[in-house]
Amino acid sequence: MGYKKEGKGNSSLIEDGSKETTELQTELIENNYKLHHIFNHSRDGMTLSTQKGTLIEVNQACCEIFELDKETIKTKIIGYHVAPEGREAFRKMRSELQEKGYVVEKLPIILMNGKRKVVELSITLQAYRDLNLSIIRDVTLETDLLNKMMENQEKLTSVFECALDGIIIWNEDRSIVDANPAACELFNLSREEIKLYNLFDFLEGTNVSIGKSFQKQLEERGEIRGDIQFTMAGGNKKHLEFTSKKSIYGNLYMTIYRDITETKKMIVELKESEERFRRLFEGALDGMAILNEEGIFVNLNRACCRMFDIDYNSVIHSHYSELENKCEIMWDHSSEYGRSGEGKRINPITNETQVFNFTLSYHIYPGHHLVIIRDVTEMKNAEENLRKTETSHVLGDLAAGVAHEIRNPLSTIKGFLQLLAGNDSVNQELLKVVGSEMEQVEEIVNEFLLLSKREFSSFESVNMNTLLKEVIERLSTKAIDSGIDMIEVYGDAEIYCECIRSHINQVLTNIIENGIESMSIGGTLRVTLTDKRSEVMIEVEDNGDGIPLHLIDRLGEPYYQTSEKGTGLGLMVSYKVVKEHGGHIDVSSKQGIGTIFQITLPSHVDQNKNRIGIRSEKSDCD
Repeated sequence: MGYKKEGKGNSSLIEDGSKETTELQTELIENNYKLHHIFNHSRDGMTLSTQKGTLIEVNQACCEIFELDKETIKTKIIGYHVAPEGREAFRKMRSELQEKGYVVEKLPIILMNGKRKVVELSITLQAYRDLNLSIIRDVTLETDLLNKMMENQEKLTSVFECALDGIIIWNEDRSIVDANPAACELFNLSREEIKLYNLFDFLEGTNVSIGKSFQKQLEERGEIRGDIQFTMAGGNKKHLEFTSKKSIYGNLYMTIYRDITETKKMIVELKESEERFRRLFEGALDGMAILNEEGIFVNLNRACCRMFDIDYNSVIHSHYSELENKCEIMWDHSSEYGRSGEGKRINPITNETQVFNFTLSYHIYPGHHLVIIRDVTEMKNAEENLRKTETSHVLGDLAAGVAHEIRNPLSTIKGFLQLLAGNDSVNQELLKVVGSEMEQVEEIVNEFLLLSKREFSSFESVNMNTLLKEVIERLSTKAIDSGIDMIEVYGDAEIYCECIRSHINQVLTNIIENGIESMSIGGTLRVTLTDKRSEVMIEVEDNGDGIPLHLIDRLGEPYYQTSEKGTGLGLMVSYKVVKEHGGHIDVSSKQGIGTIFQITLPSHVDQNKNRIGIRSEKSDCD
């Protein structure tokens, strides 16, 4: 029994030992399976190698890193793919491995296909029996990213340090954390000194409240742009343009400053200069217009619009030819520096001829030209009147001499003609022809005398109704012979005018006779007498051929006539007489329709001017 009991106890021990062995084997198998699973499914490359570096086992991740199959990799030794620049570091790893038992290093490698990578290699000495365990991790992307970050950091540091604009980093309390050299120079402080300041320490007066307003906007928007005046260390004031960005790093802010003090002064000066030019441009009495290179109006002043009776809004941004079409421009000079010329225009309201001088200056500023226009109508009229006056004086002196020399022989001839009248031995018909021609010569002599101012006559109150009827009756025979109907229009009351009867008689005769001669194929001549308050107006209207517009201004010039008949003295004398009476002659005409002469005379004249025709030395000089 006892033996049996002893035997039974030994069997139990054997069974327990067998069970433990089985569990240990099972655990070993499971651990081996786990290690095998980790080895083959790890995302990092893993290898088992001998102390000499011969590869015994590699996992799939290692094959993917080196882009080779297992059989090819096993033919290499560990460290085979290390790039030349990493071999020294690898040799150091192998040396330290024996001392430390574990080493890790980042190494550059070159694959069989030439591709370059960076791997993190860690080696554990005799991790499994006598074999070393190497873990390889591809850190190419991380390395590239780190290199770029370092490169960017260097660039940012370089930009910060070398920027020409001042850059200040500050916190939410407006205390300066850092500043670049340009900012230190701008604020007249060293880098250490500027860090002791608050941004608002550089603001004075109303600029403090402006600065607070800017900071409030910065908190709301995240970034702002603006400009403000700063008082630098030492009291120097500068106007700075700035750009601020919120939370560039943590709770910090960045502001970039640029000194625009001089620019600000230039802008103010430019605005003042522009304002001066604008005032000069708008206030100039001469017309001014600015054109671009295409001839488009960029600007016109009020004087220019007034001269040409144009509306600014209708002409601006249009081509200058639209204005030129209304003005006959005659350029007499052309060069790379400018042009000058003259233009004439008929005023559509007054129907008078306006004369303008033009000066064109090229490129007063890039791509723009300036035209200056001056109305010289009055000056031209004054020159023309002076010319006519001088001509009249010369002709007057000449006419006086000629009239004096002709009048004496005429008196003799006229006396003999009277003696021969009724003499049977003389052909009376021929005598009448000679007498008629003598009357014409006498009329010319009388015109000469009127022109010379040598005939002394007094002003008198003349019944214009009677005077006009006498002239029309005298010319009625000539009108009838030419097939012309003469129509007289008078007012209800008699009209009187203080004038020299003989002179006004001559004027009416000349103008009515010219009207008759202008209607070569007959027509109607209307003569109207009206009283215009303190003036008397005689209007002679014909429906003849008319006078061209450009010739009307020449009427009254010496020896200028529109018909083939006559000497041209008639109208010259008429204009001169009417002017001496203080009146004027206006002419309007349309070709093919007819002409209207309006003779306007004052009803009363200055009593001191009771005689005309006396020309003193003073008046000659005038």
